[in-house]
Amino acid sequence: MRQYNQMQLEFVEDIKRRNLKTQNILEGSVRSGKTWISLFAWYMMVSKAPKDEEFLMMGKTITTLKRNCLSLLQTISSNKFTYSASAKEGWLFGRKIYLEGVNDARAENKIRGLTLNGAYCDELTLFTEDFYNMLLTRLTRPNSFLLATTNPDTPNHWLKKNFLDHREKKDIKVYHFNLEDNHTLSQEVIDNLKNQFTGVFYDRFILGKWVAAEGLIYSKFANEKEKYIVDKIPIDELQSIHIGIDYGASKSKTAFVAIGFTYGFKEMYVLKEKTSLGVKTPEQMYENFWGFYNELEKEHGKISYCYADWGGLGQVQTKGIQSYFIKHGKPIKIQDCFKVRIIERINMTCRLIGAERFKIHKGCTETIEALSSAVWEENKDDIRLDNGCVNIDVLDAMEYAFSNYMQSLNNSFNSVNKSK
Repeated sequence: MRQYNQMQLEFVEDIKRRNLKTQNILEGSVRSGKTWISLFAWYMMVSKAPKDEEFLMMGKTITTLKRNCLSLLQTISSNKFTYSASAKEGWLFGRKIYLEGVNDARAENKIRGLTLNGAYCDELTLFTEDFYNMLLTRLTRPNSFLLATTNPDTPNHWLKKNFLDHREKKDIKVYHFNLEDNHTLSQEVIDNLKNQFTGVFYDRFILGKWVAAEGLIYSKFANEKEKYIVDKIPIDELQSIHIGIDYGASKSKTAFVAIGFTYGFKEMYVLKEKTSLGVKTPEQMYENFWGFYNELEKEHGKISYCYADWGGLGQVQTKGIQSYFIKHGKPIKIQDCFKVRIIERINMTCRLIGAERFKIHKGCTETIEALSSAVWEENKDDIRLDNGCVNIDVLDAMEYAFSNYMQSLNNSFNSVNKSK
């Protein structure tokens, strides 16, 4: 029998007594039981609604909604919930549930014509305020309701500033969940989770606080560099090698940074770096990358993938590099890096550092310096200071090298937690 924590019990009692508000926000630390109890509540409330009513479940994308919620809802409902991600609809006890990803630019238009009895939002801080306001206008049935889960963000986030801080006026009830209230987690798993997060991410994701980012970004690395800097790379343990490319503008550097993943994405090594400032012609940049690529291949073996930011003139520069390599008898493919938010890239680096799954070769002096000195920009939400004093270009290139593997890295963290 599942053991409920105090906040989950309070939430379930409110459901039984019909003591909910129109908007019911479950916020707090990661792995604190928010998602499980919110889906249990969703299951109960949808099952009791009239069969001709319509419902909507939303996440950042359909993929994240499936991963975070839909499979778990099937388990909670003993497979009474069925769905088709491609058709973007599900069924629970004969009630139709629309499925949407808010990253889809057309999502707001798709919900305009709906009249909903209930809505479920996964990771609400990733929604836009305009979309959320539109969603609230769709909840016009008697006793219509919204359930949403979220981890805290900056205090200036629209959800905190315009909704949670005015909960009484806006018919909102907030339930706060703490990591250590989740009795299904062992102390070893809790300790492992705590070690993954540092700085502002620890405050938000472990302590569940809405706090601003300030000071050093990678403070654990800056204060304990000896843990992360290595003399040798375990080449035989690497499953793949990736290069990230950040094309410089007039006053910034062009940076190439190579990383390697060990098997199962257990560790990430920063292998090699090269930067250049004031390149006079495109051919000089092509030659620089040609030299970097061949040196890396000679030192560490076959290179798996190259990733670059195709924004601005990036697409032209990438095509130029590829043509240069073809001309010299070594065709390569440079792919577009996955466009996640910069704060998500930073968080992943901090998690790897916190879990001591991040290593960097001593020769990568510019990346070491950048990690040691990067700071948050004052009075701006979650912005990394980029005023020329810190070499942000190498950090961007490093992040481009791993951004396409964010989910694989997340899965590796989850597998460690489950095995504990």
